Amino acid sequence: MSQLRLIPVIALMLLSPPVARADETAARAVTREYRNAWLANGPARVMATLTADAVLLPSGMKPIAGEAAIRRFWFPATGPATRVTAMEHTIDGVTGQGGVYVLRGTGTLSYELTYPDGRVQKATQASWFLNVVERQ
Repeated sequence: MSQLRLIPVIALMLLSPPVARADETAARAVTREYRNAWLANGPARVMATLTADAVLLPSGMKPIAGEAAIRRFWFPATGPATRVTAMEHTIDGVTGQGGVYVLRGTGTLSYELTYPDGRVQKATQASWFLNVVERQ
């Protein structure tokens, strides 16, 4: 049954007509703005790139749905301060139609966590992403 849930996304990616150049450019621009918002380390700017009903699917975790839950997950009131130091995205493909587009690709994220005691932990992680963007 779980494999059947993947069929609509795969079908969308394989069977959709080519995306108009202007739509692909706009979809890529949204992903660039998301990256730029993180690099600016501005929570409000990051959140502005998402719709109120956005859903995150972090690896190994339950989905995180909605603006408030995403804000709590990414920008908790307690815990270490996070500063993004580098973020790269490579978009491998854009597909979709009717104002809804799927971007797939790979990326890297480097960040620092600063704890209240002054200790700093640096990390870099690689990822694969699937972004769904909607024309507003």
